[in-house]
Amino acid sequence: MTSHHKPNSMLSSGDAQRVLELADKIFSNHNSSEDMTELESLLSASSHLRRIYLQYALVHSQLALTATGLSGNIPLNQQTDSLSSSHPTRTPRIYFAIAVSLAAVLLISIGTYLFNRTTSEQRSNPDLSNASERADATKLPTPPGEQSPIEMHYDTRTLPSRIIGVLVSDRSRNISSTTLNVLQGATELITAEGIDLQIEGPAKFGASTNSAGILFHGSVLANSTQPNTGYSIETYGLRVQDRGAEFRVTTIEQNLVHVEVIDGDVEVQSRIRKPLFLWSFDEPESMTKSDSASNSQLTIRNVEHVPGLVGNGALAFNNQNDSSVRIHAGTGTEIGSGIMACSSGVSIEAIVISHWDGKDLNYDEIFRKEDGVHRMLLSFQNDGSPHDLETPKVPPGPCLSFGLHLDQHGYSELDMPLDGNDGRPSLLDLTDGKPHHIVATYDCFTGRKSIFIDGRLRFYHDFADGTLILNGGPAMAEIGNHNQFEPFTGIIDEVAYYDFALTHEEILSHYERSMRGLPYDERQSDTPNQNRWQAISTVRAGATQVFDPTKHNFSVENPDGDQH
Repeated sequence: MTSHHKPNSMLSSGDAQRVLELADKIFSNHNSSEDMTELESLLSASSHLRRIYLQYALVHSQLALTATGLSGNIPLNQQTDSLSSSHPTRTPRIYFAIAVSLAAVLLISIGTYLFNRTTSEQRSNPDLSNASERADATKLPTPPGEQSPIEMHYDTRTLPSRIIGVLVSDRSRNISSTTLNVLQGATELITAEGIDLQIEGPAKFGASTNSAGILFHGSVLANSTQPNTGYSIETYGLRVQDRGAEFRVTTIEQNLVHVEVIDGDVEVQSRIRKPLFLWSFDEPESMTKSDSASNSQLTIRNVEHVPGLVGNGALAFNNQNDSSVRIHAGTGTEIGSGIMACSSGVSIEAIVISHWDGKDLNYDEIFRKEDGVHRMLLSFQNDGSPHDLETPKVPPGPCLSFGLHLDQHGYSELDMPLDGNDGRPSLLDLTDGKPHHIVATYDCFTGRKSIFIDGRLRFYHDFADGTLILNGGPAMAEIGNHNQFEPFTGIIDEVAYYDFALTHEEILSHYERSMRGLPYDERQSDTPNQNRWQAISTVRAGATQVFDPTKHNFSVENPDGDQH
């Protein structure tokens, strides 16, 4: 059977715009039967267009239920440079319920048609049934009749991302997680939970989730218009958490943060600099048991428990495809969801003894979470970079790779050549039979993506400051393998995952302690640390307070607030 499905790569911006125009007609009850036929044809041809239409209908129906529902176009008296692509909406609220019903009916009918067509195709070609599992990690075409082994194990799907809210000041368009550059004036963002944000330029603000944002510089006024809703604004090292308040956060010179509360009160918090997850592998009898409080069960197959490089235990991998560790925690339903989802920074840390041979097309995974093109990985690789994923460009050869998806840059890998040049270790240096401390970090406040070996910064690349991470999703993370295809050779111990970037000083301290056989931190525990922030001060209505994130006591002045 001939398929008429249009690949996403063949879609034009006009197709997406036409879907939204037709949707507007339907939502306002001005559509004709020809409009419905045209819309159904477009949605039948592309999963990408179906996703756009469904998100368009559902998000605006949700916003209609809030007291801050859209009130039409707002004149643009400011300049906004948004780092994401999204779509204009001018939908009267009275038709939102109609939109959802029409969306459901239309998509169900299209889904039934596509399911029947796909099922028919799979009967004629059984290999199609596992196509999503065999997708390549790149968008580049494979020569006719050829398929590399790598292509059979990577996931190239672009999974759904959460809609953060509506950028009212820019034609009331939807946005997903992204960073907004406001050059002058004020930009208004209404989140899907009804939080009204005024971003006052010049400012750079990361709209990371429905309930949280990141202020890089400038000023943001937040007003919680719905009961039982809250919003937090993160700055470097600090977070301001409201309790149903109206408040403003402003960055000022010398890294100072000014907090002003108009109504209610806010809690100013400092980050708890502990790993979100730590897998020490010290107790073999507990490695396959589920901890109901943390949901951090590990499934470990054909891996030997050996004396620890730190602590009582570690895991030995023998380059067998069926050796793996899967982590039943941190998963979500879409990009930006799940405990492992993070926006402002990430660190992956481990101690390894590697016996990798460095041969061509050989991969040894340390850590990987395969959420389509939003994957994260830390692995040894030698593939000659045929798919143009590395940033910056490096010569082909053995490397240590740190892969991450960043807003507006997509997925890329920091591939550190193992060549012994410019302070980098050679392949022989890292496969000398000795334990090595490896840390990969990304910090959106600086835009720096880094690899540290044995306490030293060895390789990095700088993106624009304020560039958010886009990760999280339904895939389970793996240690020591990926999809039974990239098994590790050697010993792995003390794997830690952080939702922030470790500092160089912290990394050096962890290295020095681990080489003495001590945990990274003297209060270290395998129990996942779900409390990520601790209160340092309360600022109440009518009060202002200035904080210095670089100081231990944080507070600079405290006219009326209650300091803890």
